Amino acid sequence: MTVKHICSMLLVLYPIYRDIKTQQIRFLPGVCLIIAGIIARVVSGDISNAVWLLGWLPGAISFLAGKLFGNCIGAGDSFLISGIGVLEGINFCGRMLAITGTVIFIFSVGMMISGKLHRKSKMACVPFLAVGYVGAWLL
Repeated sequence: MTVKHICSMLLVLYPIYRDIKTQQIRFLPGVCLIIAGIIARVVSGDISNAVWLLGWLPGAISFLAGKLFGNCIGAGDSFLISGIGVLEGINFCGRMLAITGTVIFIFSVGMMISGKLHRKSKMACVPFLAVGYVGAWLL
């Protein structure tokens, strides 16, 4: 099972630099990590309960919400959320998103008060997903 966890950790960590600099996420490394994690799950015999397949649901909901509210959540961020949901499960993904949302809210309010962030500003989401990922592991 550790291969699955390593793949999900790398899925969150690999796009941080590129997301901060260019706000783009490459899909090919993510797809490879998700496939490797699923293969590790199949090899370890952890496929008897197909509930883990519901992990893509939070990513799909975030993608639809992003499109509905004017691309506030990018397709790459939704892809990462779906991948983590499939690898770690929907409960873990829910905890991660709750922590991520809280951290983004606190950061945004602080930056808006200081005047460095405006109402229509865009910022990278992946660093906050990484903080949420670590927080979900600590819960």
